[in-house]
Amino acid sequence: MKHLHIENLTINIGATGSSPALGVELLSDIVTSDEKQGMPIIDHARPAIGEYWPGQGGIYAGDFRGDDGRIYGLIVSPEQDAGRATWGANGERDLSNWDGLENTRRVAKECPAAKLASEYTRDEHSDFYLPARRELQLAGANLHDTFGTESWYWTSTPYAEHYAWAVGFKDGYTNDFLRDNEFRVHPVRRFIY
Repeated sequence: MKHLHIENLTINIGATGSSPALGVELLSDIVTSDEKQGMPIIDHARPAIGEYWPGQGGIYAGDFRGDDGRIYGLIVSPEQDAGRATWGANGERDLSNWDGLENTRRVAKECPAAKLASEYTRDEHSDFYLPARRELQLAGANLHDTFGTESWYWTSTPYAEHYAWAVGFKDGYTNDFLRDNEFRVHPVRRFIY
């Protein structure tokens, strides 16, 4: 008997009197739901952290738990950056420390760094974005050699009214800077299992 546990719901597949086809149908509904939200679902074995993942657009950086409690895999573009840009306009914003995809969607029109990241494509994937602070810290912890050390990298996470977070890979620091600074942009994308 197989068990599928989702938050507070357990589905028993293959139990006496139940149909395995029902379990497949339920799982199919879950996958379809996620795909409708634009989140790619990976159904094959992942490579080791630090290896290029053929067909996925970059280097596998590891997994993280998002603000929504889901586990995501993070892919980092293989180049050191997609260019340099300012963060953008001042103003208070309530954005995530973990969800760079949603942050980028919300600020791409007014944030040159987010726009630059969202325009990046590789391996036919066009769902790249400017990583949130924690996503870039995860990538930096696992893939520090993938990043240049002569400049900071923007995150999509603002700090107060006039600042945003950036990560420096020379010493591994994360700091807030005025948004008119021109820093590097390293696109990432994510998927769910």
